[in-house]
Amino acid sequence: MNEPSFINGLILAGGKSTRMGTDKSLLNYHGKPQRDYLMGILSSFCRNTYLSCKEDEGIPKHFNPIPDQFEFDSPLNGIISAFQHDPSSAWLTVPVDMPWVDENTFKFLIEHRDQKKIATCFWDSTGKQPEPLLTLWEPHATTLLSDFYKKGGVSPREFLITHNAKMVEASTPNWLRNINSKQEFNQFRNSLHRKL
Repeated sequence: MNEPSFINGLILAGGKSTRMGTDKSLLNYHGKPQRDYLMGILSSFCRNTYLSCKEDEGIPKHFNPIPDQFEFDSPLNGIISAFQHDPSSAWLTVPVDMPWVDENTFKFLIEHRDQKKIATCFWDSTGKQPEPLLTLWEPHATTLLSDFYKKGGVSPREFLITHNAKMVEASTPNWLRNINSKQEFNQFRNSLHRKL
């Protein structure tokens, strides 16, 4: 068995945040902007950590921004752009709108890693499809991802399904919950205060 590939971290923050009405990467769930929170956690597991974004203007350099290299709206843009930046490493991706993600989430995913597959990901909340954005992508996915896009594919979930990714059940279902509106954000913050 070959030695495991280096893992880079990628915070997916290139979405328009239309429903939220503000940049979701700057929302404060844990005492700091979510992109800072995720950067800190990922750095414990990854050789380098980057921020996927539409464009890098105004983003501090310590986030190592990787702007989208293609003209289409999908998280797949950020994933392919990351592989263009470093095709020889694995990429551990996480969206900025999953505030329940923590160290245990990444540890669990890495422990269940299967390098023979193109990726290792969680079953989504329905238990029937892959959760495409909280995923560990292997280096040999890079060419397949590019070919998928060139043939008109833009859905990372569809890619994972058609390429037989390894899917595991999350030990903590909350990991996969995302926040898309101000109401959901306020409910999350209120739930934290009730625990304190």
